[in-house]
Amino acid sequence: MSDVAQLASTVRRPGVLAWFVNPYVQIINGALLDTCGEILLKKGAIASPTAQGWLSVVGLTPLASAWTWIGIVSYVLSLVSWLHVLRSVPLSVAFPLINVVHVFVPVGASIFLHEHVSGKRWLGICLIVLGVFAIIKPLVKAEEKL
Repeated sequence: MSDVAQLASTVRRPGVLAWFVNPYVQIINGALLDTCGEILLKKGAIASPTAQGWLSVVGLTPLASAWTWIGIVSYVLSLVSWLHVLRSVPLSVAFPLINVVHVFVPVGASIFLHEHVSGKRWLGICLIVLGVFAIIKPLVKAEEKL
């Protein structure tokens, strides 16, 4: 399929694009990109070579790792997503929802970095999830009225 045909099929299916640019989808997208950024920065910090000199003194040796730069790109994409969200969602609603990142990062660190997450931390994560649902429920009801 040519590039023009692919573009035309995308234009004919505005539902897919509309779904992707939905600010609430972008909140999750931004949280996932932020989580990827955190995990990649950690990998970059671990993988960075040991260096002598001023880079070592100021803690910039992780900049020599490709993982770090991929993490930075992930952060920038998360920022773009967040700016899109802020154009249409009140900050008082969007900010608590983006805090789902406090759930994603420990889960991602556990899965991809094999870090131990204590029982108390899992309890805290459960409380965050309950808090996010407490925010979402009235929001969904308000959206239904519109």
